Amino acid sequence: MSTMNDIEAGKLIAAVEQLTKEVKELKEDLESIKGQLTKGKGIIIGMVLLSGAAGVSITSVINKLIGG
Repeated sequence: MSTMNDIEAGKLIAAVEQLTKEVKELKEDLESIKGQLTKGKGIIIGMVLLSGAAGVSITSVINKLIGG
């Protein structure tokens, strides 16, 4: 029925184990990248809000100085 001998079965098992290990490592790397991306988005949003607030503050000060 099966034409696979013990050596071929052993090679197949080793290959499956190696692929399982690599998939696990890739999954861990992906989780790490997702975490970094989430942090990056938070930092960018914070910078945008901060720059907007700074712009409004500077404009308000200039208007008070010029407008009296």
